[in-house]
Amino acid sequence: MNTNVSIVEVGTRRYRVRTGLAGSSKTPAIDFRATSHNPPGESKAKHGKSERISLNIPRQVHKYIIGPRGSTLDKLRQESRAKITVPPERSRSDVVEIEGLLDERQKAEELITQIVANNMAKVPYTHFISLPLLDIDVQRKVGEFQRDAQRILQNVDSSSFVHPGSLHITLGMLRLLSPADVTRAVEFLRSLAKEVAEIVSTKPLLVSVGQLAAMEAASQARTIYAHADDFDNSGRLRRLCAFVRDKFDSAGYIDEKRELKIHVSVVRAKPASSSVNDEDDLPKKGSRGFSVNAVPLLKEFGTMSFGVCRVGQIQIARRFRHAENGAYENDGALSLL
Repeated sequence: MNTNVSIVEVGTRRYRVRTGLAGSSKTPAIDFRATSHNPPGESKAKHGKSERISLNIPRQVHKYIIGPRGSTLDKLRQESRAKITVPPERSRSDVVEIEGLLDERQKAEELITQIVANNMAKVPYTHFISLPLLDIDVQRKVGEFQRDAQRILQNVDSSSFVHPGSLHITLGMLRLLSPADVTRAVEFLRSLAKEVAEIVSTKPLLVSVGQLAAMEAASQARTIYAHADDFDNSGRLRRLCAFVRDKFDSAGYIDEKRELKIHVSVVRAKPASSSVNDEDDLPKKGSRGFSVNAVPLLKEFGTMSFGVCRVGQIQIARRFRHAENGAYENDGALSLL
């Protein structure tokens, strides 16, 4: 299912793009094309005829095509000599239209593709690959610890404490900007079923959760997490996590290059009265730089065990979307049972 897919490297990040720009051998193009508006019988390859095409470009990046006060869009029009129409900001449409001669349309598409690739890293992640920890006893013990932790950690917002119902292991962050992107990611996950079954085998995948640590220096901690390890020391958890992440990475879904760290976040420090929703250990505007002294907390609770949890699914989970029990909503899953 990865035909016509290329990996574009921009700086230190990589992007999964579907190639398809005719007549260009220099830059892989993102195949955003939806329809051609040529009159019946007209040849698309005709150089002397002005024609119009539509590109399906996620509306999250339209503002980068437009630029401050329309400056980037003006420059695109000047350089390509094509008429480029971007839907208004309030519109829910992804369609960008290009009208002009063949070489003008190709130039405009090439320039727009480069703008999209250069700015994709600025678009927030929408999903993540998750191993949810749904054991009620583990969740209860984490909740009890968090209540104790609140008396030690000063000046932190109550939202700093991860809802016990949303405990999970993150394998990678995803940027899925359209329903089609979501569908492809879910299908790709499910295509790994045979290899995943071979790793997990017929035994339940049991994970022990405990032994607290800080992601940063303990005296300036932003994220406090619990280790997650195989209960039977079989190494299946790490093999599973590494396999799934590597597959999504190779397919171009993961553009971050940080090393896989198997852990369960229980505290993500935010200043008191913060409205910042800081998930998955990634610094966000408004919380960056805020930290807490976790030394007293780790001294008292560092060796704590939260118990053993059976992992039953790999999910394509939605960021910031929770069910009533606190668990992340998901768009699809692969069962491990």
